[in-house]
Amino acid sequence: MSEQLFYVILIVNFRNTERKHRPIDREIGYWAVLFCVPKKRWWTVLPVRVVLAVQDEQYIEPFLHYVRCSEFARRLIMTAFSRKEAFLKFLAESSEIVDAVLGESSFLEAAGEGNHGRITFIRLSDGEQETFTGKQLAKYQPLHLLLSSLLEIVRGGSEGIAPMDGRARIIGVTSTVGGCGKTTVALNMARQLAAEGAKVFYLNLETIQSGFMREGHETRGDGHRAGLARLLYDLKAAEDRREPLKFPVSAYVYRHPLLQGDTFGPLDNLNELLEMERKDTSELIDYIAGSGLYDSVIVDTDSFPNGRTEMVLERSDKLVWLVTEDWSVMRKTEVWLAHLERSHPSLYNSVIGKSLFAANRVTGEYALSPARKEMAVAVTLSFIPAWSQGNGENGALMHSPIYQRDVMKLCRLLNPGMAGVDEIGSAAR
Repeated sequence: MSEQLFYVILIVNFRNTERKHRPIDREIGYWAVLFCVPKKRWWTVLPVRVVLAVQDEQYIEPFLHYVRCSEFARRLIMTAFSRKEAFLKFLAESSEIVDAVLGESSFLEAAGEGNHGRITFIRLSDGEQETFTGKQLAKYQPLHLLLSSLLEIVRGGSEGIAPMDGRARIIGVTSTVGGCGKTTVALNMARQLAAEGAKVFYLNLETIQSGFMREGHETRGDGHRAGLARLLYDLKAAEDRREPLKFPVSAYVYRHPLLQGDTFGPLDNLNELLEMERKDTSELIDYIAGSGLYDSVIVDTDSFPNGRTEMVLERSDKLVWLVTEDWSVMRKTEVWLAHLERSHPSLYNSVIGKSLFAANRVTGEYALSPARKEMAVAVTLSFIPAWSQGNGENGALMHSPIYQRDVMKLCRLLNPGMAGVDEIGSAAR
């Protein structure tokens, strides 16, 4: 895989009075870490440059280590200070390269927020009552949530600031007939894009959801139950109050261990989805895609027409339309599209213009020829026999080299700037 690398240099203070040799001047008073961030041709996400300012060095060191070793390494350039004097000197000399300051009140007050107009100042709150009217985040919370909230504040979200890298691309996965493998394709696409370095959200809007989504899901320890049901409720409540939603997207999602991307936990009550209207679906998609936290949102839909599915067809930037080797599936898809063309010609033209037809579960050469030329199959996805034996839900689903190769081809067709399949696909053969 061809890629460019750019280097991020953060200065790390290895201050230890017991050692005779110090790698840097002990008077500098700030940390730095050297690491490489892959810069792929497909994504042009600029990292957010953040200054962390806290007195406790034992808070700083694990914080920087987590950033360096997590998915946030490509999204953040962190510089940390434990000394107020060094912090103020750095701001005075380098404020033009700083996007945000995340720090304790004493550091923020010393810096004077009004003296640095373009920098976003965010206070780290430890729970004590303090007079502070600006943005703030809880100092002691899971770092994944803290950093996601930080990015949302800086790049956009409920504050209405435009994301630096634009709105997330919405990719819908749909079919006219059930059983074509939408969830398998959507999950593998999400995982493949995440493996290529993208920040991905998997949104399952099926009425009956896969048990796969229960993997790694848990309730937050602060009593706030993350999930789609809570988000839908909060979105409606915020609309009724005519005010922006106070929680970021990160408060409702969890990171799936196999997808390496974010998603919602499974719904316990089917009515939560059955009662979703077109407007609810539109607001949900806008909230996730506009958060500034994701490059792609993969949406898994029902096969039968409903308000949710129709809105996904309308709002998606790209649609993956699945068929199989079964002639009846092709025929039913043709009939449905013909009906859509007669009843809603504008929607039909929009859908066809952004659709890519893919044949799933193909055992050999794909031989079917559709009656409608716009339904020409662009890519085939191989049939994996082991998945039909009931062990594909959590295992083979995510680890088939043959299927991985095919999904790479699909992703490349959806995103022409992606690394060539001939290069990256050879590893899967």
